Amino acid sequence: MSVNTAAPSAYGRLFMVGLPGPRLDPVARSLVRELRVGGVVLFARNLESPQQIWELTRALQQEALAAAGLPLLIAVDQEGGPVERLKAPFASLPSARELGRRASPQEVEDLARQTAWELALVGFNVNLAPVLDVARGPECPLYERSYGADPELVAALGQAALRGYLAGGVLPVVKHFPGLGDTLRDSHVELPTAQGKDPSRQVDLLPFRRAVAAGAPLVMTAHILVPEWDARPATLSPVAIRTWLRRELGFAGVVMTDDLEMGAIAGQVPVPRAAREALAAGADLLLICERSESAWEAAALLQEDETLWARVQEAGRRLEGLRRQLTPSAATLAEVKEYFAQARHTAKPGN
Repeated sequence: MSVNTAAPSAYGRLFMVGLPGPRLDPVARSLVRELRVGGVVLFARNLESPQQIWELTRALQQEALAAAGLPLLIAVDQEGGPVERLKAPFASLPSARELGRRASPQEVEDLARQTAWELALVGFNVNLAPVLDVARGPECPLYERSYGADPELVAALGQAALRGYLAGGVLPVVKHFPGLGDTLRDSHVELPTAQGKDPSRQVDLLPFRRAVAAGAPLVMTAHILVPEWDARPATLSPVAIRTWLRRELGFAGVVMTDDLEMGAIAGQVPVPRAAREALAAGADLLLICERSESAWEAAALLQEDETLWARVQEAGRRLEGLRRQLTPSAATLAEVKEYFAQARHTAKPGN
């Protein structure tokens, strides 16, 4: 039997990982320089001030360019409302639900552009938004994060947000395919099951179908069980990713998973195995937000499985193409300080 001689970094490029703290510490440096991860996602533990964020993202990009010759995907969850990682002096955004009640598509686009501009100023190039789940009612855990219960409204505002983020200089990630709007359980804790019985999921897929047609560059999978499709969660399901997202919706961009350490997945299978199953199912970018050891363990497990090498190469090519499109922020630290020294306000439609 042949032995796979590819280095761990050949697999590391398929991961987006969380970092321990607000500085380029030895753990972060090792993930970028040695494992050569394709991206990082920053959380509250990594974020202190606009100046500190600029310094961290700049240091991360310098390490990535030195190690792999490609810029990193640097992401944050800046949806607005209940999911807003960046606090004042960054502009605060209304929740998607509030926007769905009173904002026009043009106002949503303008807010997304403003958000993206601030993100890009401090070095982010990916925003994990917009949310395209069609939340039916308050019993859905994503109720405040969803534009509404009308798929046409969600689609229209989602497309507007896409345009705004792209115009502002960051890559949007539409989520959570194939929609968590008809669920009653929180996938952060346990695996939710789709309550709708329509195997075509017309209501839930409409916003994603429109976003794909509008050129969405990345789609995030949901940790949801759709019994009419598969016995596996969508993140681990070739039916969800290959049959529905790729073939039926025609998506040719990067498919990324939601965090593989969330209870819906980690409660069923170990994280490294989940990474292998997600890759085999068709995902390109594997998200691990907490334990850096999990990324190393998952990369080692992928390295052991020669049957996945064609998938590794396919995902790697897709991610490399995306990363080559990135333009590093040209903002200086002085410009960042000057901008955020001004009085900030809550971003509202029409402002």
